[in-house]
Amino acid sequence: MYKVAIVGAGVWANNHMTGWRAREDAEVVSVVRSSEERAKQTARRWGVPEWSGDYKAVIARPDIDIVDICLPHDMHAAVACEALEAGKHVVLEKPVAATLEEARRLADTAKRTGRRVMVSENWIYAWVVQKAKAAIAGGEIGDAYMVRTTMDMDVRPSFQGLGWRHDPAKMGGGALIDGHIHSISAARYLMGEIDEVAAVVKNCHFDGIAPLEDTSVLLCKFASGATGTLVCSWTAQRHRPHTEFTILGTKGTLEFDTHERHFLTTRGGKRAEETNLAASRGFVEQIAHFMECVTKGTDPITTPEEQIGSLQVVMAAYRAAKSGRFEKVGAAE
Repeated sequence: MYKVAIVGAGVWANNHMTGWRAREDAEVVSVVRSSEERAKQTARRWGVPEWSGDYKAVIARPDIDIVDICLPHDMHAAVACEALEAGKHVVLEKPVAATLEEARRLADTAKRTGRRVMVSENWIYAWVVQKAKAAIAGGEIGDAYMVRTTMDMDVRPSFQGLGWRHDPAKMGGGALIDGHIHSISAARYLMGEIDEVAAVVKNCHFDGIAPLEDTSVLLCKFASGATGTLVCSWTAQRHRPHTEFTILGTKGTLEFDTHERHFLTTRGGKRAEETNLAASRGFVEQIAHFMECVTKGTDPITTPEEQIGSLQVVMAAYRAAKSGRFEKVGAAE
């Protein structure tokens, strides 16, 4: 039985807890929050036996095997490195870090310590994305030449009372680095590396986080020759969150939404397949994948090294938004 400590057990940690509760080989035994009282409240709500306001003390415990980090972006790499140095395996909320320098330090530390680190890009582990990956690899839609993604959400209610969400130094950016990186990571996973990007990044309606952006629109050129349009809004007025993907291939099309349960395949102008399984955003599947990697000694799909690629796209998009032209991913870094 692997013992797990969740460090930064705020709102989003509830989704991680969903994954841990589904395991028979791992148990969350400690909860860490910014104060011991808040940690106690969360631990009691979750039925976790121990709590603390001191993450360093919990990381140092010899009985803790895995540290699950859901902290502000600027703390990701530093706390993850501390956990790795203490011999722990790590689950880390996205983005991998707020800066590329921090991300590379984390990747180097993971390699040196030999511990497993999974960046929690949950969309990649959702069944719809895994099914799309298999369909593209199997040639079901021919050569995939275009991806279009839409991320329409209204995050304003969930940001209330979270001071760090309004702090540029802690966030490292707005919607692009925090939410849109999901679309970027899934697009890279399905279509290959992004070579160049143009971007529009702006704050349209979310005055509370200004000057951070609530909107980002990316035009991507992939190394394969494919193209993509990736759109994100944090103030979208729709009846539910929409995280939609359309992938066009020379022989067909794939359509899915990570917040929905449908997966549609079209070939020859006709619906070839419609799959309607249980909705999944990947929270259970990502922990299952991580535990398999821990027990087998293999690397997760979304290692720090792999996720540096997504952070490089984000940084290139910020540069492109300022320059008004396509920017090379990985250049000027």
